[in-house]
Amino acid sequence: GERDLLCLDPGDPTQSPPGKVTLFRGAKPLYTRFYGGLDANRSPHVLIAALAEMLPQAQADIVVQLFPGRGAPLLRQISALCAQLVQPDEIFAPKGAALDLEGFPVGPEEVEIEAAFPQMVQQAQRKAQWLKLIESCTDHEIELRRVCIEGARLGSGKRLHPDSLAKAGLKGALHAEVTSGTLFVVSEEEPEEQVIARSLDVFHATRATVVAPDAYENLLCSFARQSGEDFGYGIVKRIDFESGIAHIACTAVPPAPVRILRLGGLRVDLTGNEHGEARPWQV
Repeated sequence: GERDLLCLDPGDPTQSPPGKVTLFRGAKPLYTRFYGGLDANRSPHVLIAALAEMLPQAQADIVVQLFPGRGAPLLRQISALCAQLVQPDEIFAPKGAALDLEGFPVGPEEVEIEAAFPQMVQQAQRKAQWLKLIESCTDHEIELRRVCIEGARLGSGKRLHPDSLAKAGLKGALHAEVTSGTLFVVSEEEPEEQVIARSLDVFHATRATVVAPDAYENLLCSFARQSGEDFGYGIVKRIDFESGIAHIACTAVPPAPVRILRLGGLRVDLTGNEHGEARPWQV
């Protein structure tokens, strides 16, 4: 009916487009938070953050729709944490769901629900939403050194100077940084094992992750203000690591005051086709 609905299922195709979580009042989205993928198991901390942000803005009789459980232990605990934050009057779970019903504030009560559309139909629904998104996008050029990057390994560590990379043997590296004992390298070619071993020693790291620059192409992304509020949704076209410029198609109106660039894991090309999700913290 007219009750507020908070959809915490990033894969729900009704969110126009999916890949985010949304607080609805009737059919109107009041607040959205970028998620960047369809799998709730990918970034559960974002779901908890979105719930904490949106609950104070919702009416008292809010309905919270969670993600498919699938029996995964992390999602089971995230579901319980969401219930503890909401303190609901009622909890409903679909009959036959692979969900442990113990440990919730109330219930849950098992109910019959309509079967979901076949995957082919859901994919077609999402493709229509991606095409609608792409039509509303404008090209942007974002200087990576001027923004904080969230949702990816890129930008999470101390950047290494090209001279230091050359001395370590990483002459072909387009970008490299070290964080928490991990050497992260963006390179067109995979460095040889002896070069990696030497680099780990030089930069006092214990492991290395190497990705190609095209690994960032077609990733979902969003623009956010310093406060964390999303104001643009789009797709990374490419990143020019030599110039430090990210070329992005986004719904924000240029010039966009981007302070936070959020990168997702789902890849969607400019024809609306999905190409799977990058592994968490792969890029």
